[in-house]
Amino acid sequence: MFQKRKEIKNSFYFSADNVSIKSVGLFNFIFYVFNNFDIKVFFIDEIFKYTSWKEELKNIIDSFPQIKIIFSWSSSMALYDGVIDLWRRVYDYKVNTLSFREFLKLKYSINLQKLNLEDILKNHQNISLEYSLQIKDIYFKEYLERWAYPFWLNIWEDSFINRLQKTLDRVILEDLPYIKNFQTQSLNKLSRLLYFISQTSPSELSINHLSKKVWVDKNIVDSVMFLLSKIGTINLVQKWDKLSEKIRKEYKILLWDTNKYFVYNKDVEIWTIREAFFVSEIKRLKNIEISLPAKQDYLVKINDNNYIFEIWWKNKKLNNKNIFIIKDNITVSEHKNIIPLWLFGFLG
Repeated sequence: MFQKRKEIKNSFYFSADNVSIKSVGLFNFIFYVFNNFDIKVFFIDEIFKYTSWKEELKNIIDSFPQIKIIFSWSSSMALYDGVIDLWRRVYDYKVNTLSFREFLKLKYSINLQKLNLEDILKNHQNISLEYSLQIKDIYFKEYLERWAYPFWLNIWEDSFINRLQKTLDRVILEDLPYIKNFQTQSLNKLSRLLYFISQTSPSELSINHLSKKVWVDKNIVDSVMFLLSKIGTINLVQKWDKLSEKIRKEYKILLWDTNKYFVYNKDVEIWTIREAFFVSEIKRLKNIEISLPAKQDYLVKINDNNYIFEIWWKNKKLNNKNIFIIKDNITVSEHKNIIPLWLFGFLG
């Protein structure tokens, strides 16, 4: 935001935890700056540190429609809750983790074009051959383990896991209480959720399973998992085959990105990493639905077209021309229906 402030004329950046803002009032401050200096674009950081931010922001938006406000929050869960209250007035812009393509550009100065899903499905053999000429196999392994976050721009590699774990702990222990009134004992139990997800195959996970593992009521776990999925901590992929499954809320549960698995488990099963990466990349895309079909791994719907994907392992066979197999240990596509996993890191 501070960078953008430099690029936009008649704009102003400040943090809501500034003592002057708290003493004068957010509404009064913005009115004064707008009225006296013709500032029309405001960047507000750490907005949750101003107690009545939702009410005053609503009043500012309604009173001064010519003003544009961009605000952020270190607590994504609390921000999600606040945006719900202001949903008619606020556009919620979600920033994903770095894609594999963005990581290559930042760390190795490899600049390759992003792709849409239909590009990959129709032309992955040619694209994978062209792109692989600039990409070493070790780059993808690095990205999967610890480079989906820009933490590494400022800290030593050995500190990355510790930094990410502290961030995840804060989501449960500090951010969650903002919305849910949990006792400390319950929060400590819930803080183990991500650990158990990282240790268990996605096919064996369920809300009931996690509820028993952490000794917390399944309805509480279900509501917490929903919130964690909305702020980019986990991914939930739902079964849509039967009405009973919709009612029971049967999900496949995955951590949002592969880096999170390595925070809690140094020996993550490779098939878990394959699935987590594939789902996280598909979920970057707008207007695309992903669900669990009756027999295969994933059903992806795009522009009224349905595509079936199988995540490769040794017993998977290519026996249907309408099914794509996603394979992690290949550099170039071996077949028109077999796609290298790393190529989905260029979706955008």
